[in-house]
Amino acid sequence: MVSLGLALVRLETAEHHGTTVSEPHVTIHHEPHRTIRYVLEGVAVLLIAVLASIAIAMHVSRPPIGYSQETASLGVTVRARVQQVLEESNSLGEDGLIMVNQKLEVRIVSRGEHQGEVVILEYNGSGPTLSAVRFRPGSQALVMISTVPDSTNAEGRTLYQVADHVRLVPLALIAASFGGVIVVIGRWKGVRALVGLALSGLLIGGFVIPQILAHRDPVVVALVSTGLLLAITLYLIQGWNVTGHTALVGMLVSLLVTGLLAMLATKVAYLTGFGSEETLFLKAVGIGVQMRGLLLAGMVLGAAGVLDDVIIAQSVAVFELSATDPSLRPRALYERSMRIGVTHLASMINTLVLAYASGALPLLILFYIYPEPWYLTINRELIAEEIIRALVGSTGLLLAVPLTSAIASWVAPHFATSSPERKQ
Repeated sequence: MVSLGLALVRLETAEHHGTTVSEPHVTIHHEPHRTIRYVLEGVAVLLIAVLASIAIAMHVSRPPIGYSQETASLGVTVRARVQQVLEESNSLGEDGLIMVNQKLEVRIVSRGEHQGEVVILEYNGSGPTLSAVRFRPGSQALVMISTVPDSTNAEGRTLYQVADHVRLVPLALIAASFGGVIVVIGRWKGVRALVGLALSGLLIGGFVIPQILAHRDPVVVALVSTGLLLAITLYLIQGWNVTGHTALVGMLVSLLVTGLLAMLATKVAYLTGFGSEETLFLKAVGIGVQMRGLLLAGMVLGAAGVLDDVIIAQSVAVFELSATDPSLRPRALYERSMRIGVTHLASMINTLVLAYASGALPLLILFYIYPEPWYLTINRELIAEEIIRALVGSTGLLLAVPLTSAIASWVAPHFATSSPERKQ
């Protein structure tokens, strides 16, 4: 009441002296557009719920797998420790490789019926250096144990063969170094990225492979599993926010488009899925899965990781641009973000093509020296599969950037500080 009286006195005094009292300037801070936030959150929850429901339903209703890990014909592989090298000789081959012949006394250390057995066996290996192929006392080897027919023994004869070196310790050290670098640089986001990486392995081994072996459509399995996995890893790394919701919508739409492109490309290119030796081996041992579907699923899984990287980066870039200059309208924001996206695309597409080419490098060398015109070489299904795999993944990337930029450019200005002037 006292303050109100003082204000009236000031007003009357100002009117008496003929002066004007201006109203105080009030700054109103607008909150983010709640409707858009709620819609995005609802869409995100709905998409994750649908994917999770489909995955759970597929897992619960999965028919029994009609294949088992046969060990009778292929034998078993165990770890053994080299106790001593009884004989050793080496020579240099015409191809420049060092050939090693050793007689080893090994003790089997793997648990099972063969644990503790001491056997003497022959080993022949070749490699670029002597240290890369020879065994020393104390080193470990993988030994394959199989039973072969024998006319003198009804139960057959047990055969021991050195299969390979044991590399578990170097692999563990390299993996630990990789994880340490991620945590040091990325901190908590790095830890969440490692959790997402572990979930990827669990999902592929525990869901994708069993579903495909149960004669489920590999394309549906790949789309559902990668969609759910990308959603989980996205929110693990990015957090539950508007940027993550925007990236999720762009990611799932791009993944679906990539899957449709893969289906169309394999159909028009007459790809059967039997272009590689691995698929022929699966057929030979009686694994009757859909080989074309397996090829498509591989394309979807291969493109998903790159889509994840590009779409998250593009969504974050759009929101950062909008926060830096809140006066940008969606069209101007889209144009600026596309300059970033196109630059990122150029390097990512090259990375994707090089990744596919590196996996097929020995095959490319073989076809290079083979006396056949290049257009006949690329026409072979084995080569055509890799070409289409790279082109489909690259096309999915090309479409993902403008799609994500458009969605984020429409959403981001609503969550930036308002300004009376907006750039066109």
